[in-house]
Parts: sequence; C-alpha cells; structure tokens
Amino acid sequence: MKILVVFTGGTIGSCYNGNVISTDSSTRYKLIEMYKQRGGKEEFDTISPYTVLSENLSGEHFSLLYNAIKENINKNYDGIIVTHGTDTLQYTSAMLSYMFGLCSTPIVLVSANYPLENEKSNGLDNFTSAVKFIESGKGKGVFVAYKNSGEPAKIHRGSRLQHHLAYDDNIYSIKNEYCGEITDTGFVENNSYSEKSDELVIEKMPIFTASSPVLKITPYVGMIYPDINKSTNAILLESYHSGTINTASTELEKFCNKAKELEIPVFLTGSEAGFFYESKELYQKLKINILPPVSPVSAYIKLWLLCESNSEKLYDNFSKSLGGDIW
Repeated sequence: MKILVVFTGGTIGSCYNGNVISTDSSTRYKLIEMYKQRGGKEEFDTISPYTVLSENLSGEHFSLLYNAIKENINKNYDGIIVTHGTDTLQYTSAMLSYMFGLCSTPIVLVSANYPLENEKSNGLDNFTSAVKFIESGKGKGVFVAYKNSGEPAKIHRGSRLQHHLAYDDNIYSIKNEYCGEITDTGFVENNSYSEKSDELVIEKMPIFTASSPVLKITPYVGMIYPDINKSTNAILLESYHSGTINTASTELEKFCNKAKELEIPVFLTGSEAGFFYESKELYQKLKINILPPVSPVSAYIKLWLLCESNSEKLYDNFSKSLGGDIW
C-alpha cells in the first residue's frame, strides 16, 4: 500500500520551544518514524506545499493545498493523508470536500491536540486511524480521522464537522452523524450514517483569494451589524441552536434592507424546516434565504467557493449535494 502524506504544519507538525509551540519541519518525519515503530509497513511519499499554524490560514493556503493534491491524486496512491492544525481543520476539510467531491481516492485529514512529543498527544493515533481507514477501501471523498478523549477514533465526513466548542479540542460531526470508527479489527461503519451522491458540478475550479467575499455573522445578545459594501458577494447569518435570530431588532431590518439595496444575497444557516418559532416568520419579509441543513462551517466555505466560481444561482447550486454535505 502506498500513501501520499501532505504536511501543512499545525500542532501535529510542531514542537515545544520553551513555553511556546511552533512549527518544525523535522517533525513531519518524526510522525512517520513513530508510525513505523508501531509496526507500520506501508510506503509513504511526502510533500509540503506550506507550513503554517492553522490559525494563520487564508484563502491562498486553500489554493496551494488544492493544487498540491490535484497534481498527485491520479498517481495511483491508495490514499492521501493531510496533516493539519485543529483550529481551522473544519474549514480545510470542507474546502477539500467541495473541490474534490466524492473522489475515488480517499483524502483523510489528521491533526493533534498536543505536539507529538507530549504523551497526551493523539496525533499518532489519528494518523494510524487514517491509514487503517484507507486500508479498508470503504471511503470515497474527504474525511477526518480523530480520536476524542476516552473514545475510539472516529472517521468523520469532511463536509460535516461542527465548530469546536470553547476550551475543547474534541471534534464532532453535525448531529453526531460520523461515518464510522476505528477498532482493533479495523474500520466499522456507522449504520445510521447516510449521504447523497454528488449533484453539483463545478465547471471551473476557483482560485481562492486571501480574503473571503462572504461576510459571516454569528448571533449574540446586543447584536450590532457591520457596515457592508459591494466588495461583499454574499452574507451568511448563523442562527442560534433553534434556528432563530433576533428578528425583533430594527438593526437586522436596516442591515437586510442595505443588503437588498446593494443586491447582496443574505443566507441563514442552522435553521430547519418543520418547527417554527414566531421570530422565523419575518425571514421571508427580510429576504433571508434559509439554506438546506449543512454544517455552518461548510455553508460558509460552499458559499465562498460558489462566489469565487462566479455562480449565478447561489441558492440553487448551494442546495445540490457535494462532497457528502447534505443528508
């Protein structure tokens, strides 16, 4: 079995420098060496399109990573493993999910809660789980292998990750619908998991710019909406857990009217059809488009991709499944 490992930095590619954690290019070889000390016999090729702590990620890094994988994905590798930082893992896994869809070569992202030299690090377990998943031959598209504290390693669909909880380095899939888990016998599928086939075809892959054309807004009590101008191509509002935002606010009405004046579409993620609170009734009046249920992180990345590819029908194209994002 031959696997391409793409090193990009992050905690899994870092070491302690006094009281500071910083990236270290030599750590990439340490990861493979540690894996082989566990008895791993696979053959690995390695590349590194960039090295960065993931909190410093920009759209330019997306383009570098996409191009690096695109150049190698058809070279008869059994799978591709991407090492990445945990802070923005969800964003990169969503980006790769949309750029490569349900491709035949599995792409698995791995990260670590601590540098590899720390005995509490799950980095080696995550890497080992990624290899086992690739060996199972049961995956198409993009995934994340990650072992939460006290649990078996889970295999998550890359387009379905939740935001991190505050002060928590565990990773969860939206609605806790992960693909499966790694046990002593290998990969075990989660029978309750389901997904749609790819429905959206991106005719021309976009070049991600450093900054996003999508304005992403998270709700909070005492909300103040930012000024907007024509440099924004789309607005994504995140909702509270019940699918609501403060529709009693005159600030929201002013903001939506300004967006309408500038012909900037406004979308809402986190709200589902079915059970409605009174505050939801104003969405139509305010021209707020309710998106199909997907991970809020993936909703942001999908809108970014569609804007960069000059998609004319944002809502219609968003509603088509890609990379297993819609269930």
